[in-house]
Amino acid sequence: MIQQTTPTQQASAKPLSPQEALVSLLIASARADGSVSAHEANSIEHVVAGMKLFRGHSHEGLQKVFATAAERITEQGLSSVVQIAAEIVPKELGVTTFAIAVDLMLSDGGLSAKEEAFVDELRTLLNVERDAAARIIDVLLVKNAG
Repeated sequence: MIQQTTPTQQASAKPLSPQEALVSLLIASARADGSVSAHEANSIEHVVAGMKLFRGHSHEGLQKVFATAAERITEQGLSSVVQIAAEIVPKELGVTTFAIAVDLMLSDGGLSAKEEAFVDELRTLLNVERDAAARIIDVLLVKNAG
């Protein structure tokens, strides 16, 4: 007998779009310390709205991308979605995605041990060279110091 799926299950079974993949990684980054603050959520929305990858998306369309990404993380687990999303984010946006993610994590002033581990995993999954990652982190530490 064929098992019927609910609309939610059908949505999560669809492959991630590049936009959903990027948003998934940013949400996962914000959740790396255990929760997403209102400031982090607003920052993600603001940054994403200005990216070329999201041109042509209405406010409602962006909200749908956010909801789908958050739902997928809840259903499939953070680690699973991060691995899948990192493969889907356009290669030319790997360093950009890494920088935005680290900036989000540093917005509260520093990195927790969980966030440091996530940064290292994300760097590897997005194929960001260690030297480039170190430079990005150094600049973002200065940016978020004040």
